[in-house]
Amino acid sequence: MNGQKWMEENKVPFSLIAGSSVLLGALLQWLLAAGNFWLGFLAASVLFFLTGTILYLAWATVKGSRALAWMMFLAFFLRLAYGVFLAWGLPQFGYETATQQAGYVFEDAYRRDRHAWALAKSDESLIEAFRDISETDRYGGLLALSGFVYRYISPDIHRPTLMVVLTAGAMALSLPFLMAAIHNKLERKAALWAGWLFVLYPEGILLGASQMREPFMILFFVIMFWAVMRWLERDKKKLALAVFILSAGSLLLLSIRVGGPLIAVGLLLIWVFESSGIKKTWLQAAGWLVILLGFLITYWLVADWVGEVLHWDTLQTIIRSGRVQFHLETLPGWLHFPFVFIYGLFQPVLPAAIAAPAPIIWRSLAISRSLGWYVLFPVLVYAVVRVWCVKPIDKRRWLLVLLFLVWVWIFIASARAGGDQWDNPRYRTIFLPWMAILAGWAIHYAFEQKDRWFTRGLIIVGIFLAFFTQWYISRYYRFLPRFTLWVMVAFILVLSGGVILGGWLWDRKQKKPVLTGDDETI
Repeated sequence: MNGQKWMEENKVPFSLIAGSSVLLGALLQWLLAAGNFWLGFLAASVLFFLTGTILYLAWATVKGSRALAWMMFLAFFLRLAYGVFLAWGLPQFGYETATQQAGYVFEDAYRRDRHAWALAKSDESLIEAFRDISETDRYGGLLALSGFVYRYISPDIHRPTLMVVLTAGAMALSLPFLMAAIHNKLERKAALWAGWLFVLYPEGILLGASQMREPFMILFFVIMFWAVMRWLERDKKKLALAVFILSAGSLLLLSIRVGGPLIAVGLLLIWVFESSGIKKTWLQAAGWLVILLGFLITYWLVADWVGEVLHWDTLQTIIRSGRVQFHLETLPGWLHFPFVFIYGLFQPVLPAAIAAPAPIIWRSLAISRSLGWYVLFPVLVYAVVRVWCVKPIDKRRWLLVLLFLVWVWIFIASARAGGDQWDNPRYRTIFLPWMAILAGWAIHYAFEQKDRWFTRGLIIVGIFLAFFTQWYISRYYRFLPRFTLWVMVAFILVLSGGVILGGWLWDRKQKKPVLTGDDETI
């Protein structure tokens, strides 16, 4: 297709993007009223047009469907709208802290964004973001990008919401690469489930509505995953290699400590599937030995740091939570870390979010974040159980590898964050693309197979939530009776065991032949 024909065919979409950008730019500047109207309108319109153009080109390149277009549209506008709402609502309905009065949920974002504005207004080169490593950004990538936006697009006044346009755009841009990566691996309905879970997961919406680096890390992680899948499918291997290198380099600019493991995961994925075609056993063994040595060397290099971090996070969780400290006093010392680690798996805790008194803006935020995890978590557990039933074996192997890596990351996030309700979910959400893939497959499998155990698992989750919600409510409001923690845990285990045993007996009864007459079997 020549350039002139391509431009003629895409004239309407680009005109629509341009018109929408002008309207959105005016609306954003009118809502937030930051600085000179015309300068703010121009800055927002430019960013909207650039973001919209990139999103459209990505959708067209992968020959996206109408469903994908709606996913991308909602992914972008949900995050943008929420970001604008938080910028407006937190100063009015949030707590009296500098972070919230400035319209930020995350203190990290607040400090880094202020640093970026100071860098943009200075005479220093933006390269200083990488040289002058500070507590606001240890790696410099997002600091440099924010500084660029503020210096060259919004030089008159600090407009933090402009970065939300980019973070929302990064999350939306992840979708075409994600759907293209899995279109040959999952059934269409399972892929659609995965896409919608990615779009609607509350923690993903919050991060995409904030000036955080996670949306960009998720984007480059998905692009890298797309490149890995292209490589494994022998589709444009040179392009796949180039894209892998570029996305890996971009990840390292954002965070070496997170980018490094993500790159290693991508390489491991390639090796796991490529090694199956190696006929010589000694070559396979040598490859796995190199991976093992790399892991041991990495662990040796960071073991002291990891140990100190885990000890510190666990200590902080114990100190900050009087309730955790109270229950730990009843346990032997060697169980303290496992207790905090398990506590971290369930963060943010939905019953606590429902019961704890807080301003409405924070209560709704806490409930939505925790509800998202309490929907996703049991589905991922179900996937672990049912993945062994998958045929063909190649698909099972692919899902098993993703499951293993996702659960390893979930455990690391829970341990690294020591039960923290903010850092823990944020680190965990970096693997949202793979969690969405696995959950999408699991939900599709459960519906297709009409699996009763999926429903029974949800009943067990309901029992857990009912008891803990009552427990937390009785903590804040004394009109309800209150169980001790371990009595409540015993009730949950007994009732859950009853659901499992009852389900097993029911299924066994259903499988028994029914006799009619002497020996006729139906």
